[in-house]
Amino acid sequence: MFLYVLQDIYPGNHCVLVLGFLLFLMNVIIFIIRVLKLLFMHGKYFFLAFVVILAGISPAAGSLTKIVAGAPVYIGEQNLDISSGLQGCHVIDWWANGTDITASPQKNVTIIKTLDDTEIAHRYSIDPEIYSGYTGIWYCEDKKPARAVFEVLQPQLSISVWDLDKNEDITGKTVPLDTNLTYYIDTNLDKALQYKYRPDITPLDSFFTVTLTDPLGNVLPSLYSGSYGKADTQIITFESTPFISASPYIWKDGSMWDRTSRNAQGDFLYPAGTYTFTVKQNLSHMAEMYGSSTSENGIGLLEASATITFIKPESASAQTITTAEAVPSGAVTALPAGTPAANLTYTTISPTRTTVPAKTTYAPLPAGTALIGLGIVVLALATKRKY
Repeated sequence: MFLYVLQDIYPGNHCVLVLGFLLFLMNVIIFIIRVLKLLFMHGKYFFLAFVVILAGISPAAGSLTKIVAGAPVYIGEQNLDISSGLQGCHVIDWWANGTDITASPQKNVTIIKTLDDTEIAHRYSIDPEIYSGYTGIWYCEDKKPARAVFEVLQPQLSISVWDLDKNEDITGKTVPLDTNLTYYIDTNLDKALQYKYRPDITPLDSFFTVTLTDPLGNVLPSLYSGSYGKADTQIITFESTPFISASPYIWKDGSMWDRTSRNAQGDFLYPAGTYTFTVKQNLSHMAEMYGSSTSENGIGLLEASATITFIKPESASAQTITTAEAVPSGAVTALPAGTPAANLTYTTISPTRTTVPAKTTYAPLPAGTALIGLGIVVLALATKRKY
C-alpha cells in the first residue's frame, strides 16, 4: 500500500529513487540505535560512538558519475565511470544520424592506449575539444555487433517566467504586481537525474540552483503569500535547488507568491520594478571545463536568466481599516487588492502580534541539532541507569 502511495506522488523511476532513500534513512536510524547500545555497554567507546553517529546523521549524496551502457553524457562532464558501457573496449566510433554504421566511422577516439590507461574508464571526461560537434551515440569498435558505449549530448538550459492564468511565456514583459506566475525551466540535463541512466543517485544529488533577485539586487530566499497580520499568510521557501528529473520543470509553489503583500505599515513588501530569475547547473564539475558560467560559452549551458517587470496596481479610494481583532498599531489585517499605502488610514488598537505560519518544508536535520537531541537522550538514559 505504501508503495502505491509513493507511485502516485512520485511517478516512474523517481518513486524507486525516493523509496531507496527512505530505506537508507531507516538503516541509518537502526545503525544509531546499535551504536547507542554499544555506548552504554562500554563507556570507553563514548567518544568513538559520537564520531560515528555524527558521520551517520550527516546528509549523504549518491553519485552522478556512474552511468549505465548507452546512457546520455554531456559535453564538459568530468571523471565519469563509463566502465559499464566500455567493458574492455579500447576504441569508440561515431557516425552522424542516419548514416549506415556498417560503413567506416566518420570519427573515432582511442580511449585505452596501453595497460596503464585501464583506470581511465572510471574517471573519463567528455572533453569539448574532442566531442564538440559529434553529438549522438558512440559505439564500441572492438566488438561486433556494434553496441552503444554512451550518447553524447550538448547541455542545454533555459529559464522563463510563465503566466499561469494565460498559460504563456511572459519573460521580459511588464505586468501588474498581482499577475499569477512562476518560473519554468527547460533543459535536456534532466536525464542525468534519472535512475535508469545513473543508478547511484539520491534526492540530494541535484546540481541545479535557482535564485530570485528584486529590483535592488537583493536575493529573496523566502516569499510571503499575503499581507502581515492575515491569519492565512504563509512564508514560502523559494525553491532554489530543484530536482529536475523531467523537463520542462515548473516551480509548483510560484502561484502562492503574493506580490501585493504589505507590511505592518501598509507598504508593499515587493517594490515595483524588474525581478530576475537565474538558473545555474554544474553537473560533474562541468563549469571547470567551460570556464566561468558568465562567459559567452556558459550562457545556455551553465546558466540562464529571465526577467519580469512589475508595475503597481491602479490607485484605489481611501479606506479606513477597522477590525475587531487586536492588531499592531497601524497594521493592516485585510486589504483589497490594489489599495496603495498612501490612501489608507488606520484605527489604532492594542498591539498584539499575529504569528505568521511558515510553510512546512523538509530538510536534513542539522548536525548540531541532532547532537543536542542525542545528548539529552544519553543523559536521560544514564540517569535512568544510575537508579
